[in-house]
Amino acid sequence: MKSVTGLFLAAHDRLTEEVSSVFDGVMVRLIEHVESRARFEWSRDVAPIANAPHNVIHRLANDDDIAVAGPVLTQSPRLTDQNLIEIAESKGQSHLSKIAERPQLSTVVTDVLVDRGDREVVTKVAVNTGARLSSTGMSMLAMRASGDDELSQAMTRRSDISPALFKRLLSHATEEARQRMLAAAGPGKREAINRVLAQIAAQAGTTNVSAKEFAAAERLVQSFSQDTEQTRSKVLQFADGNRIAELVAALSILSGVPISLVSRLVCDTEPFGAMALCKAIGLERMVAHAVLNNLAGISDEREEKLEQMCEQYERLSTESAERLLGYWQASQVRQELPH
Repeated sequence: MKSVTGLFLAAHDRLTEEVSSVFDGVMVRLIEHVESRARFEWSRDVAPIANAPHNVIHRLANDDDIAVAGPVLTQSPRLTDQNLIEIAESKGQSHLSKIAERPQLSTVVTDVLVDRGDREVVTKVAVNTGARLSSTGMSMLAMRASGDDELSQAMTRRSDISPALFKRLLSHATEEARQRMLAAAGPGKREAINRVLAQIAAQAGTTNVSAKEFAAAERLVQSFSQDTEQTRSKVLQFADGNRIAELVAALSILSGVPISLVSRLVCDTEPFGAMALCKAIGLERMVAHAVLNNLAGISDEREEKLEQMCEQYERLSTESAERLLGYWQASQVRQELPH
């Protein structure tokens, strides 16, 4: 093993693809018969090499031992986006964490990392300046940041974050996190944070739905909640009639999410969370559109936001929406626990 790898490493910069493929065939067979220490050493040495044998790289990247897979997942230029996606969809969090450390990540890869990754993984994606994020990936990260001060701070430092999501992150951050953001920010960023915080303070308490109205709406929906199809039909009726309290109560019944949490999504400044909720419970696009049309966050640039939400609704899978809702619920529960 060492003699073969030594030959390759000594001459790799002079090898043609044809000769490299010969090494590939030999090495990929040898890998199956050596201990993990030898596989780790090969992974460490070959990871940065641009013309490393592709099958060997693929085998090492898929190794269950993260010590072996790690160097290749973090560094190898031979791994394509599709290779990375397949690994991210089939392996555990340690493999996702190493992928999140790559110096450059495309949106198709970060979409999977944000969807499947745990808190460590998504925070690594957020702080990685070489990680590009799609609009859906960015919205998912912002939603997961609710109740997570570390992730919120990482997100606010990104240069590609939209003003709307920047405002949402500050709105959901704790006072302690806001102060840390201000302390770490330069003069220009500090001014922007203070400006957004002033807007948030001015809008505080502007929701038009009272606790009493929510309680009455919950009693109404409970009266027919045993009939799921009727409840689903009522969602469209409530949305078209701008009956927010009843709409929230119906969505709560269908999703199993407490009404207090559903109201947070429906009354949020950004509509992505409510859209994910609609997807998680399998609402038809037309019904989801009616729900989103009622949200406070749609008021500015309404048509553009609705069009974007509908596109995201089609791309987001039900499974991804369910996972995102689960992550978000867990963060809300943690936030409410006494410290």
